[in-house]
Amino acid sequence: MKKSFHLGLYEHFDPVRTADSLVHLKQGVTMPNAEASYWKQQDEEAVLQEFDGHYGFLYYIDVRLDRQRHIPVEVDRADMHILYVLQSPGQTRLYDTDVRPVCQLDSQRAVYLYLPPEEYSLCLPRGRTRLFGFYFRAKIFRRGNERPYDFLRPLLEAYRTGSGTALSTADFSIGLRTRFLIETLCRDIRPKELRNESFIMDKLTRLIALSRETILPAATRAERLRRTAERARELLALYVERDGQSVQLSQIAADLGESLTRISRKHKQYFGQTLQKHREELLLARACDLLHSGLSPTECAYALNYNSPESFFHFFKAKMGLSPLTYLKTQ
Repeated sequence: MKKSFHLGLYEHFDPVRTADSLVHLKQGVTMPNAEASYWKQQDEEAVLQEFDGHYGFLYYIDVRLDRQRHIPVEVDRADMHILYVLQSPGQTRLYDTDVRPVCQLDSQRAVYLYLPPEEYSLCLPRGRTRLFGFYFRAKIFRRGNERPYDFLRPLLEAYRTGSGTALSTADFSIGLRTRFLIETLCRDIRPKELRNESFIMDKLTRLIALSRETILPAATRAERLRRTAERARELLALYVERDGQSVQLSQIAADLGESLTRISRKHKQYFGQTLQKHREELLLARACDLLHSGLSPTECAYALNYNSPESFFHFFKAKMGLSPLTYLKTQ
């Protein structure tokens, strides 16, 4: 997707060659396969990471400032945006060319934006601010399939009619699952890999679905039960993807603020299986994916955080009826 959101860091910072020239933001790089640029002006620093995907353009901005600054932004094509303020000591604001506020966000809040071509100003507070965002063509919302996303209708209509006025939705909170998805997306995107675009599309659509869930709160008991079950299920999937067999179900209870007994009961009531059973299914599916990716059974065992290959082999054979090596030979 063509880049259309141009951040004018050069107005305040000087470019430096590598992160080694930075003092405060050396540990801030979270998109290892993105195109990165590093910026410094005395004690103030910035890191900009960008990734051009077919379905969306991703960016991650990490900035440390000694005082509030206005960073110019040039947008040269109308797109739909989602902006996440992952960390900030104060409000992050975006102004249009007439200095009218397009949005203002506190830390751990996010917003949808429709930005037509124009010059904007991004106002960042003193201290460290981390922003993640992506923009995409509204064509992914074909007419009719945007019905579950009524809160986006004004922005979609503005895009379709070529409106010259920037618009935003109400802001919404960034939950734990959203942070996990952003971290996974940033960490695992790979340029020039066949599966990369489907991976990006999957994560972007899940982020959009999560935003709807946050903006439209549950109203009924049945809806609350469904949401708890689905949140537990998605958190478990994210934990298994990251931690393998070392994931603890008690962590999900801590994240959701409910007892594990209540969460497990809701999950079984809604999905018809226990969380432990689903954990085993996810772990087995993850193991198969890793084996198909080219890892040996022993490498797979350690990638899934087993203490020994034998423990992994025992689990795999108990669930599949085949050893990992025999399974690979049948594929």
